[in-house]
Amino acid sequence: MSNGPRDFNPYSRRFRKELDDLVDIKIRRLWFDNYQANKKLIEEYGHITNVPVIERAITVGAGWSLRRNIDLLKGCGTPIITTDKAFPKVLPLEKPYAVCALNTEPTDVSKWLDVGADSRDIWLIAPVTAHPDTFKNWRGPMAFTNPQNTCVELYELVQKEMGFPPTLRGGNVGFYAMILAYTLGSKQTAMLGMNYCYEHEHECMAVTRGNHCIKMVDVTGNYVYTAFDWVDSRRELLDFCFEVADDMRVVNCSEGGIIYENGLVEAMPFEMWRRL
Repeated sequence: MSNGPRDFNPYSRRFRKELDDLVDIKIRRLWFDNYQANKKLIEEYGHITNVPVIERAITVGAGWSLRRNIDLLKGCGTPIITTDKAFPKVLPLEKPYAVCALNTEPTDVSKWLDVGADSRDIWLIAPVTAHPDTFKNWRGPMAFTNPQNTCVELYELVQKEMGFPPTLRGGNVGFYAMILAYTLGSKQTAMLGMNYCYEHEHECMAVTRGNHCIKMVDVTGNYVYTAFDWVDSRRELLDFCFEVADDMRVVNCSEGGIIYENGLVEAMPFEMWRRL
């Protein structure tokens, strides 16, 4: 059974430019619409500079390796910045310092964040362009950023109307969590559940519709499988880590995945990092 035209594949170079142009037009419109819909909340809660700074941080993604060490978050005593999808798994173990979200369109994010009174005293941090549904069930404090990788017209408008300087957003919510850790002053940040790959080949092939699959060795010395998009995202995250290396030490405690670079991002079991 076919899921679409036989010659269509989202990873085919033949279609990438046309698709990117169409996506840009649609997403651009949504960014402006979301900003307008969020203005009342943005004016009420303000910029990320309202969030108290921290010395260290643990950023938590929802990658497959999280099952290996998530229990060690309990009683860790270090501020946790969790991604939206990982939030329901983190909260029963340790109350996060902050949760971050990026979604431009309606997704399951509002369900993940619907924890009632348990969200009190937890910061929800998001770009001004996040979908309004993101905030509808949240009872805790919020803070916003002005993402510069939207479009010039929008981030200049936000800067003019809200006084928020444009800052890096990152291409995925895990990357955004790392940016927030740096912005909030963390001098040492551990990553959990940030894999940028798939544990099994068939998972990767399903995502790329059989077009490609890249076999790599991960931080544990085992083979994992990834796609071009994740490779691009990995490069962007490592570029960021290089830019901030003088101010923030980055340690990959995911115990799985492809975020590592000699002299830049070291790999370490989370249990060991907790003792530092």
